[in-house]
Amino acid sequence: MDEAGARGRYGRSLSVALGWYATLVAAVVVGTLSVPSEPPQDCSAMFSCLSPAESLALAGLVWGAPALIGALVVTAVVNALLVRRISSAVLAGTASVAVTVALAAVAAGAYLGGRS
Repeated sequence: MDEAGARGRYGRSLSVALGWYATLVAAVVVGTLSVPSEPPQDCSAMFSCLSPAESLALAGLVWGAPALIGALVVTAVVNALLVRRISSAVLAGTASVAVTVALAAVAAGAYLGGRS
């Protein structure tokens, strides 16, 4: 396929990948906000009395946003490699997210396995 076609497929497949990440973030937000608040407790410790929404925002800022940015960068690189071999933009975008998740799982396993 010509270069303009590959570029067009790259943009469409990257949009599919971003859609998968948006679905994941939306599922986490809906799942967290649907949990009822805990009854009142001792709030003497730092961060002990956060609501589910506040704890979601804190976790998102501390580790969620950096992890998402890293995943997006890896997905963009993997997507550039896959879009040349896979003619379907939907399949290339979905496969690039799957490869990124697999790489993240391997990296997490190596990190957690090396800590013991």
